[in-house]
Amino acid sequence: MRALGIGFAAVLMLAATASAAFAAPKDSISPDERKAGMKAAPALIDAAHLNCTLTDARLMGSGAGPDKVKTTFYEIACQQGMGYVLGAKDKVPAPAVYDCVMMSTPGPDGKPNPSACKLPANLNPAAGLTPIMAKGGRNCAVDKARYLGSTPDMSLTEYEVTCGGGDYILQSPSAPGSVPTVALCATLPPGSGAQCTLTTPEQQAAVYQQLVTASGKACTIKDKRYIGATADHVDYFEVACTEGKGYILESDASGAFKEAVDCAKAMNIGGGCTLTDARQAETEQDAIYTDLAKKAGFDCSVSKYAEFPASESGAEVVELACSNRPDGGVGFFSAKGPPVVKDCLRAEAEGYRCSFSPADALYSKLTAQLKAKGKASCIVSGARSYGRTTTGADLIEVACSDGGPGWVLDYPPGSNLPGELLNCAQAAATGGGGCQLPTNMKH
Repeated sequence: MRALGIGFAAVLMLAATASAAFAAPKDSISPDERKAGMKAAPALIDAAHLNCTLTDARLMGSGAGPDKVKTTFYEIACQQGMGYVLGAKDKVPAPAVYDCVMMSTPGPDGKPNPSACKLPANLNPAAGLTPIMAKGGRNCAVDKARYLGSTPDMSLTEYEVTCGGGDYILQSPSAPGSVPTVALCATLPPGSGAQCTLTTPEQQAAVYQQLVTASGKACTIKDKRYIGATADHVDYFEVACTEGKGYILESDASGAFKEAVDCAKAMNIGGGCTLTDARQAETEQDAIYTDLAKKAGFDCSVSKYAEFPASESGAEVVELACSNRPDGGVGFFSAKGPPVVKDCLRAEAEGYRCSFSPADALYSKLTAQLKAKGKASCIVSGARSYGRTTTGADLIEVACSDGGPGWVLDYPPGSNLPGELLNCAQAAATGGGGCQLPTNMKH
């Protein structure tokens, strides 16, 4: 999110235009001012295409700006929440529109803006941004707000707002039906241009501690990062703890704590944890997993293991390291079916990436499988998960050390041996983007 950069130019110009008319602002609103305002406002609202059901209005006064054109100012209050100041220039059909948050901006000398809103319904202009925040997916009552700037054509306006204990940058487009953009100040990257001053940097960063406290986890924050937000405005944060653990914290659209997920089980959330060792190896059940792996046809004397999040079917998913072979695998163990173990390349098609076994640990096995298929000239020097067919077969692309054309191996479901080989042209016809390993892209 980038600051708009126009700053207060439009507001300050209005203040200059209005200064003569409002040099000595009155505290009260006369019946005549209200009557004149209510008479003129409906036509001005229509001309400005404002979404405003009029509830109150007043004539503020008139003055001439730098262009020497007389402008008459009206304040209006709307049932929708936000109030406005309308500047109607002589012989100009549509009035200039300034919302009451803009009008609360002090003048260049730091004094209150003489054209600030003062109708009873507009005395808390920040509250008028609450429904706009809700349209942006943040359901919280705005308690403070300040105007940051607008584009030259006023098609986009930016505010800083505080609500629900959070400090946000709100960008509100003026086009009908458009959706505002909302970002937590604590999540804005350095150099974004947005300036949050309604809270201190320490208060902005406190969102992490608030979520940790609400989670009930024993965590003294050592490091932290913002991961991102979903389309329904759920935010994800990562914290690393001096106690050695780490968590991904989830907050809802109002900023309230929703869930804390241990890094060991958060691999599928935003790429998993990056600030802490997410998956610590265990050894207590080596013998159990050794037996399960052998039943799956994967000869592995398990030396250590680490759990992934369970699969959608509820199966336990575990990475296995083996003392009797360099390549490990990922086991899928369910009470409803036989155990299955896939090597680390094939497991990537399921969304699980190994951390115990390097990719090159599989090269000798892949070379032997190619040789068994009559391709003894290819000594595998590179491999990657290519994808999966509609029939459930796993595809593995391999490159050859001599730089010759590589292959894509097709592993049918339930088999640890390739059923057929495809050259890169044949593989491209199946989809998946074609061969991507560097030496294969030359052919």
